[in-house]
Amino acid sequence: MDSEERSRDELEQDELNKEMILEIFHKTKGGMDEVNAAIDRKLFGPKVRSITLFEKFITARLTLNPKSLSLSNKEITPWEAAYLSKFPGLENVEQLDLRKNKLGDEGLEVLLASEKIRNVRELDLRNNQITRNGMLLLSNTENLLNLESLDLRVNKLGKRWEEKLKEQGNFPKLSLLRIA
Repeated sequence: MDSEERSRDELEQDELNKEMILEIFHKTKGGMDEVNAAIDRKLFGPKVRSITLFEKFITARLTLNPKSLSLSNKEITPWEAAYLSKFPGLENVEQLDLRKNKLGDEGLEVLLASEKIRNVRELDLRNNQITRNGMLLLSNTENLLNLESLDLRVNKLGKRWEEKLKEQGNFPKLSLLRIA
């Protein structure tokens, strides 16, 4: 398939997607919750957790305590991490527990790029399939200057990252670091 055919196929797919979204919008009478749920069903079917369910879950957690967000063992994917990184209210969170998820380096990257994490003081990233690449991103972030506690155990990392993170100097308040 040459680039002209591929471009034509992409344009046709874009048109189909627009038609699908317009159809959903009209069927649901424009209610955003219904539109999001319908799009989730159409695109993902029953296999993937809907973003509206994820949104409701986060909202409920932040309503209970806007300073602490515990999302441990929720199978959060990089795609959901991207959604979380833009979530209203995340800028108030001081304690973020994301242990036992599926963030990987991609999910970590989108979270670290978000200015909404600047107030986080305690970050738990245990067991998230984070590798050397994720650690390079972490060591270069400027969005975690208030970080006091970081837990990275049960990832694909070596003990030497403790010194590397401390040497980088991007964590002036970090007093508790667990890696291995």
